[in-house]
Amino acid sequence: MPDPFGIIDGAKTITKTLNESVKASEELSKAIDGVLAVADKAAKERTASRKKSREVSPDTTTIIEAVDEFQRLMLAKQSEEKIKHEISKKYGEKAWEEIQGIKARKQWEERQDKYLEQHDRRVMKSVMALCYIFAAWIAYECTWGMWR
Repeated sequence: MPDPFGIIDGAKTITKTLNESVKASEELSKAIDGVLAVADKAAKERTASRKKSREVSPDTTTIIEAVDEFQRLMLAKQSEEKIKHEISKKYGEKAWEEIQGIKARKQWEERQDKYLEQHDRRVMKSVMALCYIFAAWIAYECTWGMWR
C-alpha cells in the first residue's frame, strides 16, 4: 500500500540521519581522544623537562674555573705576604702602611676613572640624541612646515 503522507520515507530519512550523526559523533569522539592524548603527552614531556632542569648536574668546567681562581687568589695572597715581609724588614712597618695607602688611592682612582668615563659616554649620547631631534625638526620644517 502506498504511503500517501510520506511517513515511511520520513522515518527512513530520520533513521539514516540518526545513523550518520552517531557515526559523526563517534569520529568526533576519536578526534577528541586523539587531541587529549597529544595534550597529555606534551604535558608529560614538559613535566619531565622541568624535573630534568631541577636536577643538579656537575659542571666540571665551572669547578675547574673556581679552583683556578682560588689558586690565583692564594698565589696573590702569598706573594703579598712575602712582599710585606720584605718591605717591613727593609723599610719598617710604616712603609707597608704607606704602600697600602697608595694601593687604596690607585684603586679609588681607577673606580673614579671608570665612573667618569661612563658619565662622559652618557653625556655624549644625550648630546647626540638632541642633535638627532634638532635635525629631525629642521627636516620636518623644511619639508612640511612653514619654511617650505
